[in-house]
Formats: sequence, structure tokens, C-alpha cells
Amino acid sequence: MGITVIDQGPELYWFVSNALLLDEIPLKHLQSIQTGERNILQELPEIVILNGDDKSLLPEQFISKMRNHVFARNTLFIVMTSDTSIEFKKALLIAGAGQILYRGRGYSPSPKFFASLVKWFLNNKNPDAQIFDYKPVPFPTEAEFTTYGRIGWISSTHCMIEANVDLNPGQSIEISNSLFDELDIKNVKLECVEKNKVGRYYQYANSILCKISSKDQFKDPKKLDAWIQNNHEASKHKPIKVVYFENDPEYRDEIKLMIKADKRYCARGYTDLKEFQEILDYQLPHLVLIDRSLIQKDKAKFEAMRTFVKSHFCYCVTYANSELFSVEEFKKNYEFAMHSPTPIDLPLLESMIQKLEEKLPDNLKTDDKKIYFNKHSGYSRLSLHASCKLTEIAINGAGVELPFSISNFCACEISSNAFSVANLGRAQFFRSFISKANNDSTKGKYHRLVFMGQNVKDNDLVKEAIELITEFGYERWLKGETQADESKIKKP
Repeated sequence: MGITVIDQGPELYWFVSNALLLDEIPLKHLQSIQTGERNILQELPEIVILNGDDKSLLPEQFISKMRNHVFARNTLFIVMTSDTSIEFKKALLIAGAGQILYRGRGYSPSPKFFASLVKWFLNNKNPDAQIFDYKPVPFPTEAEFTTYGRIGWISSTHCMIEANVDLNPGQSIEISNSLFDELDIKNVKLECVEKNKVGRYYQYANSILCKISSKDQFKDPKKLDAWIQNNHEASKHKPIKVVYFENDPEYRDEIKLMIKADKRYCARGYTDLKEFQEILDYQLPHLVLIDRSLIQKDKAKFEAMRTFVKSHFCYCVTYANSELFSVEEFKKNYEFAMHSPTPIDLPLLESMIQKLEEKLPDNLKTDDKKIYFNKHSGYSRLSLHASCKLTEIAINGAGVELPFSISNFCACEISSNAFSVANLGRAQFFRSFISKANNDSTKGKYHRLVFMGQNVKDNDLVKEAIELITEFGYERWLKGETQADESKIKKP
């Protein structure tokens, strides 16, 4: 566990260290993007805090680069900045910033809130509901929900997406995507056919096979089919997924170079077996490469591999960077895996990939009737939209009811005219904090959200709205009937 602060000056580090004075979390202060990148790739800190006002850091580019790295993709980023522009905020959110905090004119986030934010980031999947001081007031209003995802592949009738929404088979959701706009395909909806039957290629909670529906169900599939036939050069299919487990920073660099040299597969990397079972279930890999020293440290966790290879198309290969761990002992105890007497090198890796390709099941092979997008394709990005209902608002967040669940830490945008009444922008950005079931089956699924990128002015406006709603009630506030009764005002 650790936090890295990247800032040329000392002020940001001082703020972070003071805010976390009572927490035993290792801190490191680095002053350049070069040393910061080296630190992230070697030590893989859970959280990196950037000075967003230092333009030499180029925070949005740096975050995007790190979030796409085979090992560093699980690092979370907090940006401290005085730039309150919507454009900069959106650029950071799209790049993958976990939170944006504002400072300036003598203002900085409260140390208490910052410490709570860090605790949430360190356990964002199952956070403590009491971390934040949450005192909501009623805010019942219709709203629109938007979140983001990726399209893995698309055919004329179906697509595979990854997103932080949890659709059940038969549920539909509206989407927008530049390919459909380009082909003039309107009113696009995706209906869930099945979920989580293939591993994730991005960092979203769910992979969902969807049926495509649109305004013209006769012409639109033909448009998609024609586009697919004319754009096969855009298809970048990597049917084999490899997952590495390696704790040595220097050997991780070697692995990274191997990945760049051979682009026939998708790879993800981890440094320990702490969540081994969850990683297998989430990634659904076809090849697992694991340093035997990690198995030696946590033999009980590794037993999950024994069951996994029986029910999935997957091979496991162990290796060692030293002679400390006997190959013969591992062959005896873990007969379901293959055990290399040497470290993994590029020729050996290419040989394994080739053998996997020869044995690949038909459902995993490249389909000429599909286009497979890679992460750099603009067509791979999509927005998902749904009607929702805001139920409450607080200084640091809001409550919302949705027709489906969203994963914890899901980034989303909520648009409502009620925000405009509070003199806020109509669209506000949030991350999902916690969810809970609704006893009333007619209502949607409740999610408590935390504001993302609220500046000082926004905080003051939310605080003012809460005070007025508390005093006059939501309906009177919404109508603007919040002037005090003049007859009750004492005259001097």
C-alpha cells in the first residue's frame, strides 16, 4: 500500500502528509513525470496525486498512458488543480482520473474530506458507508443518467460491450456512438443477451453480449453489414488473453517489452495472488504465466487454478527467475500446470501462443462478420443513457434510483433541471459510492453517489440549496418561493 505525490514544489506533498497524519500510509514525493512514471511501474502505488496546474506534467496524457499499461492500470489518480474549466475536467475524467479536487484563492479541500477520499479509494469495491459525513435532504426529481463503456466487437445485429452497468438478460439501454452517428443509425438500443461469459479487456465491471435495435430494423443492419465488409482493415482481434503474475519490477519491464514485440494477444499483469480467484473469474484468461516465488508465498490461493483449468479453456505455466524453487516439486504438487525450468523469454512465449492458437475453440476464433475494435479506435467508445430519479442531495453527493445496478466507483453524469435551479450546471459528474436494495419493487435500484470535480463555487451553491430546502421544503425551493415572510422580520 502506498501513495505517490508528483509535484515540482513541496506544497501538495505537505497538504497530503498533514491530511494523512493519523494514517499509516507510506508516502513518496517525486518532482517529475519521468521519476513518477518509473516509480509507478516499479512500485505500483495504489494512489497517485498530481499537481494539475503544472502543465509540464500534462496530467490527462500521463493518466491515460498509465491506465493503459499492462501492470499500472489499477493505479488510481487524484488531480489537484485551480483550473475549473469544464473542458479540463472532462479531459481528466475521460483519461481516467479518479477524482478532481480544486484549490486556489486561499482554499484547499478539508484534510478530513481528503483523508476520507483516500480511504474510499483504497477500498472502493466495498467501502465503509460511514467514511463520508452524509446528511441529505429530499431532492425528488426526474433526471437523465449517462455513463461510459467500450465496444469490443460489432456485427450487423449484435455487439459485445464492456461497461459498469449491470444489465440482466432482456433489459435494454439506450446508447450513443460515433459509428452509429456516422451511418445515420438512430434511436439505438442494446438488449442484454448474456453477461460475463468472456473476460474483460478494459477495466469495466461487466462484459455484455447485446442485440442491437434501432429506428429502421430493415435498413440499419444492412448499413452495418456493408460498413463491416468495407472496413476489415480496422479489425484488431486478439483472441488470446494472457495474464501474468510477477513481483520483480525489472522482470515486469522485460514482460512489457515482450508484449510490445508480439501483438497477437491481450495481456494483463498483477504483482501478487491476493485476489487470485477474483482475477481469474474477471479476466477469464487462456494462458496464465506465474512466478513460482508467488505460489510459494500463497499456495492456498493458487489452488483456485486447479479448478479453473478444468472448466475453462486455459493453460497455466509456472517459471522461476532463480533456482530456489525446484521444478520437480512443482510438477509433483501441481500436475495441472506446466513448469518451465527457465524464465519466460520471447521465443518461449511465442511458441506457447502459437500452440494456443492451434487449439483455440471455434467461438474464440476471428469472425469475418465482425469488426474488433482496439483501444485506440474512436468507434470503441460509447455512452449509455437511461432515465433515472434523483431522490436526495447532500454536500458531497446525491442519491439516485436507476432501473439497473451500477458497480461501485462507476463514473457517471446526471442531468436535471433541478441542478439549474440551484445555479449549478444542468449536468453534474459523480462516482457511485454504495448501493442498496429497495424494499419497494416498483422503485429502481438505489445508488449513493459522490460528486466529482466540485469547485468552491459549486460547493457553496449546493450548501445554499440544502439550507433553503431544509427551511422551506423542496417544492417551495423548486418554485423559487424561498423569500422570508416580511411580517416576521423584526424592524429596527
